[in-house]
Amino acid sequence: MSDHIRRDEIMAADRDLIARWAQAWAISRGVAPPEPRDGGLYIHVGSDEQVGRYIFADLDAAAIRHLAARIDVPLLNLKVCAPADAVRPLLPPGWEIATPGYMMTAPVAAMLDRPATPPPGFTLTVREEDGIVFATIADPTGEEAARGRIVPMPGLVVFDRIRTADVHQRRGFGSIVMRALASEAAARGIADAMLCATPAGRALYETLGWSLHSDYTTASLAPANCATVRA
Repeated sequence: MSDHIRRDEIMAADRDLIARWAQAWAISRGVAPPEPRDGGLYIHVGSDEQVGRYIFADLDAAAIRHLAARIDVPLLNLKVCAPADAVRPLLPPGWEIATPGYMMTAPVAAMLDRPATPPPGFTLTVREEDGIVFATIADPTGEEAARGRIVPMPGLVVFDRIRTADVHQRRGFGSIVMRALASEAAARGIADAMLCATPAGRALYETLGWSLHSDYTTASLAPANCATVRA
């Protein structure tokens, strides 16, 4: 660990909450549920962008060092609920750290301060499929302007894949989608919400009543440094 960040300075994540988020993430992405492995939770993704991910709710230095030293494939990610400066010293040479992520939480009620109403000519559609609730805003031509989804769980709703098309950025569409999904969660009696945010997303979510739960650092072995590649 770097000299300027101590373990007691790291915002500790709730292990149970992270495990429930991981379970919901797997449901949202249509992959196998997380399983305990190598000191963390492993989710096999099997896509062109990601073989799988190990999720560590806390900075288990010994487990992370040991696992990172054994990984010799690209696109197999380590995801740790700690800042990058704390994770970097645990990684062997040749590893890369991605753009920061943030685990965030909020009371569902905080997002219900106003109706989820799109501007004239835009249409908001909400539907449920296989336990996932989708919200989409279409522009007057029928093209997608914004979208998002939630996975309702007992006592917790996980928001995922909140996106706004580039041409519709900064028009409040992301907020409308979030409020529509929050209404669906509230209708199911769910009070607490969670998501993983990018830096840009964090700024939006904080205006909607979300707060930081923990940092979320993603690291992976650069392809050029892989000895072998296997599925």
